[in-house]
Amino acid sequence: MTAERQRREQRGRDAEAKAATFLRSQGYTILAERLRTPSGEIDLIAYCDPVLALVEVKARASVGRGLYSLSARQASRIAAAGSYFLAEHPQYAEALVSLDLIVITPDGSPQHFPNAWQQDGDDAGW
Repeated sequence: MTAERQRREQRGRDAEAKAATFLRSQGYTILAERLRTPSGEIDLIAYCDPVLALVEVKARASVGRGLYSLSARQASRIAAAGSYFLAEHPQYAEALVSLDLIVITPDGSPQHFPNAWQQDGDDAGW
């Protein structure tokens, strides 16, 4: 692994740790971190009754860059990985599932965007 790749990896891990701390402060329980499934990876899975949040964490220079960095393809993989998680954890079957985005900027402040992307592309969501 190159030095640049290691630096990016560490930056991502630091951002995910900040996001997890933030979510806990908001009443969420972190159920999984860096969950890898055959369908893709989810940075964080957090629960705050009745919401099961599939959280993508982005460390970016600005909130705007973070908002535009979540592609439909990536969100689709996260949603598929979320389905895998739900199949393995039926106790959350009745939860409202939300794909959230947390952007961590250089000042370290997390910006949380609940339900940043909906699988169906409309208000019906999941």
